[in-house]
Amino acid sequence: MFRYAVKTLVDITRTNPDREEKDTVRLAQQSNFNSLVQGIGMRSNIEWDQDPVRKEQDDTAIWHWEFAVERPDTFTKAGNPVALLIEDIHGIPIIKNLTNTDPLDKPVFITSGAEQNIWIEKS
Repeated sequence: MFRYAVKTLVDITRTNPDREEKDTVRLAQQSNFNSLVQGIGMRSNIEWDQDPVRKEQDDTAIWHWEFAVERPDTFTKAGNPVALLIEDIHGIPIIKNLTNTDPLDKPVFITSGAEQNIWIEKS
């Protein structure tokens, strides 16, 4: 398996709500996680051992998550092992401002630039 690490300011808490769930924050958190998984899944089936974990860093909430794919170089372009993944994830809609501490202006994953809110690397 080939592993990748994600860090994001977007609340991607995996809540696994059932059909009876009424808590809109829990539903939105799961929706953000699902959107990320679906974006990654456009090129490969993925697996993960642990759900995203929220950590505080300099009074900012950052979610950390790792996943794996079966094939090497799934997301490689021009020698960058995550270039295609960064292209695929950029602009995917999210539900912003849930339990995150950094206010997000745009309701999308942003993979580059001054407003970047998600970082992905091969681990």
